[in-house]
Amino acid sequence: MVAFGPAKPAMTQRLRVAILTSMFRQEVGFHDNPENTPGMLSKALELWAFRVATLCKSIQAKAAALSSLLVGLTLAFAYCWQMALVMLGSIPIMILANAIQMIVLLGASKNDNENLTNAQQIVTDSLMNARTVQALGVEKGLVEMYMTWVEKSMSGMCKRNVLAGIGFGIASGVMFFIMAGGFYVASLLIKDEAEGSWAENTHRQEGIADFKGVMMAFMGIFYAGMGAGQAAVMMGDATKAKVACHDMFKLMDRQSQIEGLDPKGDSPEKLDAGIIEFKEVKFFYPFRPEIQVLKGINFRITTGQSVGLVGPSGGGKSTVMSLLQRFYDPQEGSVLIGAEKLPLHSLNIRWWRKQIGFVGQEPILFNANVRTNLMYGVDESDQVTEEYLRQCEKMCNLGFLYKNGNQGLETEVGPRGSRLSGGQKQRVAICRAVLRNPKVMLLDEATSALDTQSETIVQKALEAALKGRTSFAIAHRLSTIQGCDVILVNADGRVVESGNHSELMALKGLDAEDAVCWRRDAVQGVQKGNTIRKQAKKTIKQTQKVSPFVEE
Repeated sequence: MVAFGPAKPAMTQRLRVAILTSMFRQEVGFHDNPENTPGMLSKALELWAFRVATLCKSIQAKAAALSSLLVGLTLAFAYCWQMALVMLGSIPIMILANAIQMIVLLGASKNDNENLTNAQQIVTDSLMNARTVQALGVEKGLVEMYMTWVEKSMSGMCKRNVLAGIGFGIASGVMFFIMAGGFYVASLLIKDEAEGSWAENTHRQEGIADFKGVMMAFMGIFYAGMGAGQAAVMMGDATKAKVACHDMFKLMDRQSQIEGLDPKGDSPEKLDAGIIEFKEVKFFYPFRPEIQVLKGINFRITTGQSVGLVGPSGGGKSTVMSLLQRFYDPQEGSVLIGAEKLPLHSLNIRWWRKQIGFVGQEPILFNANVRTNLMYGVDESDQVTEEYLRQCEKMCNLGFLYKNGNQGLETEVGPRGSRLSGGQKQRVAICRAVLRNPKVMLLDEATSALDTQSETIVQKALEAALKGRTSFAIAHRLSTIQGCDVILVNADGRVVESGNHSELMALKGLDAEDAVCWRRDAVQGVQKGNTIRKQAKKTIKQTQKVSPFVEE
């Protein structure tokens, strides 16, 4: 039984690692399920392992309780079987009293856990988006939502606590009644029966049992009853652990549709990953099957071509990016790679994702320094020289890391990169992608957060980095994609037009309309910016007349 003590922390560690590994193993579609939000999964990671580990401790206690039951009954019958036999009937009463207490205390615990899990989700989402919450001023609303779920878990709690108190009182009171009855029976068993009066007594008839035997039997039965009662109370831990094991093994046994940690498939060394073909690809998201996002998309890209994806919102541009990264597999059609036209789902997913560099519209940085964030994109087996790191750093215009008191690559970026501006985060994310030296680059509005000057510099750097690589770029700025070799116009889940910028402008189709809109928005933006700057300078001059400490 001593071994159960160190087994609890060891089991907790192993279970949490196994649960987290199973979470990472699942495909992106699994995490799209509202039941698998980050808050709920983090709560499950904490709760499941704890309950199963608690079961390990309760097994130790149950083993001790059963041992006390066995030892107590053996001693009782050995010293005084009459007393043991009479007191044996009290054991079920003690077990029943403790069981009543357990039932009252564990009532409605499942509903409480669900309510607290939902409350935990609100807290997680709110803290992850603390800036947005404060900017919108919805703190009170979120507190009210949190209180709603907490109050649901508190519903009927007063009644349950009163019943629990009554149950505990009954359990304790029953023990005292059993003790009183036991002492009364003991007095009968050890009573001396005399013939005649005390003065005329010539001999005495001994009682059925002596004092020592009766008390040993009484304490043995009482000890056994308490042990059995404790074992009954601990059944609650076993019930909770059983539910936790059910949910835990359900996750562990789930077969991921896209296995990322233990991948299978080919890792061809000579395959040209830059040749990509979509052939009659149809797709809908697993939790929105009623909306067909891609309705038979077709295109073929050769090595080194730069591709611009344009079109109205909801046309399927981001979905194409997701399929290229194999976050999902199409329901119909095929994504073919290389001149051999190998299906993407037949390739080793780890190998394929090494061929891809991705920069999203809203880059996510980890709470570490810049160097650590850059190295997240590099495989452990790859060696990155300091010289190559400096080249990528210069290419992506990361000079701001050495200004204004920053510490170069050792600069801390804060949670989700909060200590950097939007443009700075974007440049770090671009450098992270370039550092991997991928064969395919995916850019989803990669320069959207940059100002005009930085965009020009980074755009030139990207053009240099994209030479010899196949690249896909989603953009709504004309300047970003007008130099692409191929522009694919996505609308209503199909490629309705394709060609370079000049060809599409000659067609006067969707791209021409978008170009007009882009130009108009750009002109209006510049005019609006000039107006704001003039007003700002005017305000500063007026303020300087009042306070000479104000500077432009």
